[in-house]
Amino acid sequence: MVSKGRDRRRKVKVNQRALIDKVLARYPEDFTVFRELLQNADDARATKFQIDFQTSDYAEHSVGANIKANGINGTTPNLNTVKLFKWVVRNNGDFFESKDWSRLKKIADGNPDVPKIGAFGVGFYTVFSVTDRPLVVSGGKSLSIFFDGDQLYTLDDTYPDSEWTSVEMDLKDDMRGPVPKPFDLARFLVATMTFMLSVKTISVSFDGRAFLKLAKSRDLPDDIALPSDMRPTSTGDTMQINTVSVVPQAITVEITDWALAAGTETLSAQHTGMEDLSKNPVKCEGFWEDISTKSEAPMVAPPSQASTLDHPPWSTYTARYAVYSAAVSVRLSNGLREGLRAMTKKYPPLDFDFEMVYFSKKEYDAIAAEEKRNPLGSVFRGPQGLFPLLNGQYMSRVFVGQSTVQTTGIAGHLSGRFIPTVERGSIDLTNSHIAKWNEELLYVGGFLARLVYEKEIKIIRSTWPKDALTNSPAAACSKDEATYILQYFTFNTSTPDARVSKILQNVFFTCSESKSFPILSNSGIRYTKDVRQPDKGFSPFMKVMPVLIPAEPGDPPSLIGSLPKQYLVRQYTFEDVVSELQGRILQDGEMVGLLRWWLDAYETVPDRDKTLLDLKDAAKSYIGNSKHEMPLVNIFKFVDSNIMGLWLQAEDLPPDTIPFSFTRNLNREKIAPALSWEPMTVVGWLSYLIGDQVDSAHDFRKNAGYSNRVVQILANIWGMLSEELKSEAQVLMEDVAWIATNKGLQRGSEAYFKEADVFRDLPVITADLFNPQVAIVLAEFGVRKQLDFDDLFVKAGRSHDWSAIDMVNYLNSDPRTEDMLDEIRTRAVFPCDKGGKYCITELYLPHPDVQILSVPVLNWPHRIDRDSEHDVLLTRLGFLRHPPLTKLIEIAGSPNPEIRHAAFKYLLDKFDWLYGIDYEPTKYKGMPFIPAIKDSEDCVGTHEEVYKDHSWAMMGFLKVCSSVDQEFIGKLRIREAPSAEQVIEVFRERSPKDSETARKWFAFLATKQVLSLRDLQKIAHIPIVPIEKPASQDGPNEVVVVPLRECFLGGSQYPEEHIYQRIFPFVEFGEDANVFLKACGVKDKPDCSDIVNVLTKDPRGFLEKTNAGGDEGPEKYLNELRIVAVGYEGLSEDDKKKVSEAPIFVGYHILGSPNSNQPATLGKDVFQLVTADKVMIADDLKDRRIFGEFVWLAPQDELLEKLYESAGAGHLSNHITCTVKPIAPIKNDWTRCEEVRVAIVEKLPIFLHEFDKQRLKNPSLHLYWEQQSRFLVKGCKDLKVKKRLDPNCCDTLERREDSLAFGVFAEITTEADSPLTLWLKTAEHNVMYDVAVALCRLLFKTHKRHDVLSLMTILDTDKATLIERGYDVERIKDAHKAAVLEDKQKEKEREEQLQKKQLKERHEGGHGGGSSWLRILGFFKFGSRQIPKSTEPKNINAGKVKVNEIDQSIEEIMDGLMKGEATEEEQKIRNREHNDAGNKLKDVEYCTEQKDTNLELVTDVDGADFTRVWKQKTTMVDIPRKDLADFADIIHELSRVFNLGNADKKLFNIFWHPDDPDLMGFNRKRLIFLNLAHYVSRPVPLRTAFIEWFYIIVHEMAHNITPFHDEHHELLVAALSSRYLPELHNVTDAFGCKTCSS
Repeated sequence: MVSKGRDRRRKVKVNQRALIDKVLARYPEDFTVFRELLQNADDARATKFQIDFQTSDYAEHSVGANIKANGINGTTPNLNTVKLFKWVVRNNGDFFESKDWSRLKKIADGNPDVPKIGAFGVGFYTVFSVTDRPLVVSGGKSLSIFFDGDQLYTLDDTYPDSEWTSVEMDLKDDMRGPVPKPFDLARFLVATMTFMLSVKTISVSFDGRAFLKLAKSRDLPDDIALPSDMRPTSTGDTMQINTVSVVPQAITVEITDWALAAGTETLSAQHTGMEDLSKNPVKCEGFWEDISTKSEAPMVAPPSQASTLDHPPWSTYTARYAVYSAAVSVRLSNGLREGLRAMTKKYPPLDFDFEMVYFSKKEYDAIAAEEKRNPLGSVFRGPQGLFPLLNGQYMSRVFVGQSTVQTTGIAGHLSGRFIPTVERGSIDLTNSHIAKWNEELLYVGGFLARLVYEKEIKIIRSTWPKDALTNSPAAACSKDEATYILQYFTFNTSTPDARVSKILQNVFFTCSESKSFPILSNSGIRYTKDVRQPDKGFSPFMKVMPVLIPAEPGDPPSLIGSLPKQYLVRQYTFEDVVSELQGRILQDGEMVGLLRWWLDAYETVPDRDKTLLDLKDAAKSYIGNSKHEMPLVNIFKFVDSNIMGLWLQAEDLPPDTIPFSFTRNLNREKIAPALSWEPMTVVGWLSYLIGDQVDSAHDFRKNAGYSNRVVQILANIWGMLSEELKSEAQVLMEDVAWIATNKGLQRGSEAYFKEADVFRDLPVITADLFNPQVAIVLAEFGVRKQLDFDDLFVKAGRSHDWSAIDMVNYLNSDPRTEDMLDEIRTRAVFPCDKGGKYCITELYLPHPDVQILSVPVLNWPHRIDRDSEHDVLLTRLGFLRHPPLTKLIEIAGSPNPEIRHAAFKYLLDKFDWLYGIDYEPTKYKGMPFIPAIKDSEDCVGTHEEVYKDHSWAMMGFLKVCSSVDQEFIGKLRIREAPSAEQVIEVFRERSPKDSETARKWFAFLATKQVLSLRDLQKIAHIPIVPIEKPASQDGPNEVVVVPLRECFLGGSQYPEEHIYQRIFPFVEFGEDANVFLKACGVKDKPDCSDIVNVLTKDPRGFLEKTNAGGDEGPEKYLNELRIVAVGYEGLSEDDKKKVSEAPIFVGYHILGSPNSNQPATLGKDVFQLVTADKVMIADDLKDRRIFGEFVWLAPQDELLEKLYESAGAGHLSNHITCTVKPIAPIKNDWTRCEEVRVAIVEKLPIFLHEFDKQRLKNPSLHLYWEQQSRFLVKGCKDLKVKKRLDPNCCDTLERREDSLAFGVFAEITTEADSPLTLWLKTAEHNVMYDVAVALCRLLFKTHKRHDVLSLMTILDTDKATLIERGYDVERIKDAHKAAVLEDKQKEKEREEQLQKKQLKERHEGGHGGGSSWLRILGFFKFGSRQIPKSTEPKNINAGKVKVNEIDQSIEEIMDGLMKGEATEEEQKIRNREHNDAGNKLKDVEYCTEQKDTNLELVTDVDGADFTRVWKQKTTMVDIPRKDLADFADIIHELSRVFNLGNADKKLFNIFWHPDDPDLMGFNRKRLIFLNLAHYVSRPVPLRTAFIEWFYIIVHEMAHNITPFHDEHHELLVAALSSRYLPELHNVTDAFGCKTCSS
């Protein structure tokens, strides 16, 4: 069975790499490799230890680097940036023996040598944290250890002999970084070598050159006798402390400056704000910072450029401290000995030294000072450093040869043969045997701590200054030393195992059998049995008994707080109190403290009467500074603190009364019952003062000074006395002459107050009346205040030897003054400083700043400060304190500079608290008071004349004086700049006198923002531009001033001979000035309105200038008229009015015979400039030829004719009466008549389809001509027409005939109750021209020549040819039918409406009119034109809206508007939806996409920032900018009505189409286009404009759903209007234009 079992055995495989990684992970701190190798060196009895950091270049070039340093010279390196390749660690200890080489090849084999520290055999393997292949060289041999996979292997070899044992470590790739911070490494090494037995020096180098050296030295030890009361044997009798000695030790550190320049990873406490953490948490690192913020190492000056690796400067630091060493022998039981052997692989030592470090306060403070001086802190303090901080940071540690992470809890390091955990994280207190061993060792640590504490505290006690209290300056140093020791041995919680400090603390207090424990008290070092706990109740009078010094909030934990029961500090006892009172006499404050303690305690005192007697017998006190002794047993009375106490001094009292200073702050209600005393009364006190026992110094019947003191005392207590006591006192003193006056001591009824002695003849009291209660008391005892008023003023009026002060004081004191104040104010008895006497209400108070204002001031002998008692008093009596604001502003305008300066300063000084609330600049219009400068001279100006922007002085405005502070400029509301109206007024009153001044003014105004667009338009019409005109004769040029409106920039754009150079003034003031001129509307070239302006002023002169003095006729003049014609629609109404009223129109007379067959000719000189109403437009050639001799005719130019007509010219045909006379009508049917009738009925709609209905006299006249009853065509053999010109239209030329008769081929007669009849003359002549002439005259308001020709052509052309030429005959025919039906429907509706209206008027009383917005709404209810069924749409749902989905449709509309312009894809979808939607008439004359709107974008106009502006390409008329700005404002506000203020800028578009003002707008790709020309053509009030364009926009918005003008469109318009109409009301209200009264 066994053999079979063995055959199945398998070796457990160990992943050695993972095992080592896990071991390394347990090592908690930096520099672990150096710590373990340093411990190995100390175990090998090495005295020297070296660390060499090597770069790859150095390692490769330094042959035998382990034997001899062979570095390369060079300049100092930057240790923070170099990249290390290798670490080499050397020591000069014992070479490795065979057993050492063998152990090195085994993990955890341990070191069985008892003297050696190493126990577990894993420390060396920490090198694998930095290298994968360490090489160990010792005694001519080497051993390389390396991994192959996860398995470790070794390789033996020989090596050249050397004195060194070394470990060479080629660094892992991730470890090839810079040199570890030398400063931090030095800090670690200092602490590490502290307890080493052998190692004395350590050096650290880089590439063979040392940059860090450490040396440890020890003096000879001094033996310390063990105190007999201390137990040197541990609790378990395992450890025996045989002797204790103290050894002074020092460690010196030398470090180069280029090593210091590498900085530190961790700052010392002095540089992180942690030096006083426990007392002041605010200084804690990170208290004020973000939690993620980290401290950065301070910058250290880089090494000198002159320093090299071979000759570096060194910095040296030395620390000194004491090492207390206890020689310990061990007595172990066999069980414990063998248990330790099993756990550690070796037996514990039988004797060893246990050491503790003690840092003196002097050295501790030296290290702290070094920290402050050195930017990096101290090399002796910090993480893993030697010196701890008493506040708990960087705590002292337990050393086992090297440092563990286990802290001791006190400020001293402990070193002994503790058994640590494997990774030296702490000492093992868990394993039973090891825990026993370590606990016994901790007894030695606690013993040493108590021994050192007793020794150090004894030294302080022996050197304490004699009789010096702890808080006295003499004992300051001793106190600090003692406090330091108490903190040093305060047991804080140790980490990571808190049991360590608890064990040490327990041993500290129990290892001594002494019942006395020395501590720091308020009287120096005392034993706890002699010290008492501090108690606020006893501290005021117990001054001899030592007490603990109270802890302050934030103080660190103290050793006192952990005292065990046997050393606790006791509380006070009554015996302590009596004992101290019997031994000394108390001071005042001490007696008060004693009395207060007794009052608080007496109720709980047993056998109270006896105890009180003991207390009174023992207590004595001095009274004040007199050294008069007051035994407490002699006191029977006390001063009542509520009445007399504050005012009676000890010398004022009877001898059986305790001074109030002793009872002032005591509980008065407890004094009598607790101390068996009675209160003293005021009557008793006064009786004592007038009694025989009083001394002369306190006899107020003889001593005036003491009399006044008694008065002061009475004044202070009088108000607290009962009426009974007051009465008793008054009766007691009634016949006593005790009132001190200037005429001796008097009875109360014989003395007067000072204010009654206005004329200096009465016995006046001498008591100080500073306290108002004094006067009350004196009055109570009979002293008089009042005099007779009439006598007073009579005497005051006669005499001049009295003071206003005395009079005022008396008036103030007399209670009758308030009731008689009105009468007093009428008495002119008060002196003025300039002489004479005035009433109160006429005099100002004598304030210096008022006196300089030259107003009457009260004659007062001295200065009166504002708000002083006299100031308030005089003001209350009615004297004036300040001039009223209006008066002050009037004074500020004084011609006297000194006075006005003072007045203005007075205003500013008191503005905030006096004048500011009433200051309103508009109240002082026209009153100059503001210091200003005009033409470099000081002056004053009114508020509306002075400005703080000094640059306006250029235009003659006053600028505020520089002496006026900016703060007051704002308070006085001095404006920055003049208003636009003032600037305009300057231009009106004093325009620039020359071109240079004009240039400066204009350039200046270009930089200011004072003028609005409307202001600039006003300025444009003011003559302000100086223009030089050549003199008519030799002499200086004449300067004329013209308005900006008439000027133009430059002029170089026209040649010199151009007509405009003679007509218009061109100016050039420079680029800056031109900015202003352009803003005022000055243009580069004249436009239509400019031409009109000049033309209407002097038409004849304009004509002459166009001919340049020649005689070329009016042709060039007509060219300018044509420009006016092109831009006429863009003119303002004023300009149009000028045009219509001015004689600017060329009128012609036709020369020639009216009966001549030759064409009439224009006479060369037969023209004249006349007004438009005197010119006729010849709309018929025959009439022109006939009557052209008698009237002024317009030129035959279509463009000019339109201008003439717009300006008021009539049509010639409208002033001619025509009589048609058919001769011999043909009774039989004439086929020609029917042919003509059919042609007219069929083709006239085709002709009229192209025309706007606005041109027709009656748009429905021709709709019913298919009916014979409406329209006939008849023939006649001859047809005569007689024409007669209205005589009122004839010119003054002599007329030859007033009427003429002619034969014609066709004409129309219109007779009442008869159909329209077209008469045709029987002839072979083609009558269609004459028919067309007749029809045009009948149908059109006015017609053109080409209208006749066009109609004639259509009538002569057959239908098929018309279709070929592009006429949609069938669609026009259907439209004609639909128009007939629509007209019939409208006629029916009109009849119904008329009937309803008549019915309503009959019932309610009708009235005309109606709100305009209702009319507008009705305007948009478009009637759907019905279409024959054959043409109904195929897509029956296109554009339909359901009533129950109306809200959804509105949201769809608004969403689409917010999106802006429809994309191509969206437009295609929309087109498909409506392609086959039938022939519903979408477009009407006021809303169509199909009208000719060839638009171009305009960017240089106002309004373009909100909406895009377009212009019809074909128009020659400029956009009216003012109207555009107004229109854009309306559209902008309406966009807010629809919540579309943030929509795409492209949504609303304004276009200028003056050729078609009837077109309101259209919807194109969801964008809304609105016609500015329609807005201009309908001048209406703002309210009406808002409403009209609201409905126009609503109309266009509805087209986003339906493109048609049908019932669905009407439904959407109504719904949208209903939703947004309330917001329209809000907008119109905001503009001050209510929509309607309802």
